[in-house]
Amino acid sequence: MALPVFSGQTMKRFLFLTLLIMGCTDPATQLQTSATNQSPSPVEPEPTPEPWGGLKVQFVGQPLADAKQIVVMLHGYGASQEDLIPLGEYIGVEQQCQVYPEAPISVPDGGFAWATEDAHWESSTKQIIALIEELHDSNQDAKIAVGGFSQGATLASLLAKDPGLPIDDLFLYSPAWLEFKSELPDKVRPDVLLAHGRFDQVLPFFDAKEMLGALLRHDANVNWMPFNDGHTIPKQVVDATRDKLLR
Repeated sequence: MALPVFSGQTMKRFLFLTLLIMGCTDPATQLQTSATNQSPSPVEPEPTPEPWGGLKVQFVGQPLADAKQIVVMLHGYGASQEDLIPLGEYIGVEQQCQVYPEAPISVPDGGFAWATEDAHWESSTKQIIALIEELHDSNQDAKIAVGGFSQGATLASLLAKDPGLPIDDLFLYSPAWLEFKSELPDKVRPDVLLAHGRFDQVLPFFDAKEMLGALLRHDANVNWMPFNDGHTIPKQVVDATRDKLLR
């Protein structure tokens, strides 16, 4: 059989068509091959919540797991978590775990703050709620009290809005009055000790009176303790705190 004879021009066309056919494939086949060769996308794990609401926390007294009572103390503006430890030493009772979180915002003159602008109140409240819920999950049999002085008391007062929080007592020493951003429940759950000096030059006494009225309108059990002094926590208020924790 005679073989075909290609001229130079015919050979060029033949090679061109051969290369073109070899380079062409079905697009669907290309997509399938590409998809087959791709590695599966990694599944992003859900972020793990930071412990204790993301706050630096110091524990004093009974180990958390063994405590019958948990007391969380919130310091004031420009202070630190150590500020209220001397108060805690006085109000400490047997089988009590004291918890001292440090506010998350550094202030220029030293110390820390829970808020330096309005938006910080919401974020700091969320952190304290996360801390309280984790404390409760760690020891569901212990009663929980939250106290605070000055800005710490203001923050603690906002916890009264949530009837689902496992808080038995609020100790509010010289707070500022913030209009509650959402309505208080019909019945405020925790018992409240509210104390403020009539001669307070830092946060006005009138603020505590406004807070008192709001709490009473929502059926709160309030121990109202005005006193003739300034921005401080007098002994009679500390004694009343300790007496309440002993009950």
